[in-house]
Amino acid sequence: PSYKVLDSTKINTYLDCPRQYFYQYVLGWDTDRSNIHLEFGIAWHYAMETLLLEGYTEEAVINGWTALVEHYRKHFPPEEDAVLAPKNPEMALRALTGYIEEYMNRDRNDKVLYTEIAGTVPVTERNVLHFRMDSIIETERGIISREHKTGSMLSRVWTDQWAQSIQTGTYNHVLHCLFPAEKIGGVEINGTFFGKKEIKYQRVPCRRSIPMMKDWMWTTVQIMNLIEWDMHRLFDEAREGDE
Repeated sequence: PSYKVLDSTKINTYLDCPRQYFYQYVLGWDTDRSNIHLEFGIAWHYAMETLLLEGYTEEAVINGWTALVEHYRKHFPPEEDAVLAPKNPEMALRALTGYIEEYMNRDRNDKVLYTEIAGTVPVTERNVLHFRMDSIIETERGIISREHKTGSMLSRVWTDQWAQSIQTGTYNHVLHCLFPAEKIGGVEINGTFFGKKEIKYQRVPCRRSIPMMKDWMWTTVQIMNLIEWDMHRLFDEAREGDE
């Protein structure tokens, strides 16, 4: 059952509001209307993957933008572009052009190992966590997971949230399961911010030591066990109600 598939997004939702977790992931309730932030973020991932695979060139920008627009137009028609600005195809093209100018020299020696990978990873003998990672890249700083994020405003709150998040801990854990510890450079949050007047870029490094990873493990397992306990309690009460 899908409610038994746990990933960092579901765990964060449970931490924010167990009732929302129940509505969204157990009952499957969701809005019928496309969410601009979600769908634009997905479209941006297509563009970022294209740049990683094809390089930081003008041709790659066009190909990435084309992939972005293809997904975007499935949800939003051209007549809504002005209303949805700055998260629209026109601003996305500007952002992609600015992105390669910002990072071309910095990333020139990077070697892309994987893009858009998904799977499961053990946390304990009985706890398994699902994940989906945007990329795994070999850099001069070590092997990293570069995760693409879009936002509307760059702030200290945004940058600080990643250091101890379940998500970045999960990605670090996956790297530790795949590569020797001495080769791991950690997780890098790759943020692009679409303001009404300008586009900003910010990368946040999230590298964790072994003691920090142990803390992440115990915290994550505790939350997973709480979710499991809630589900058992829910089903027990449902059976008692049937009787």
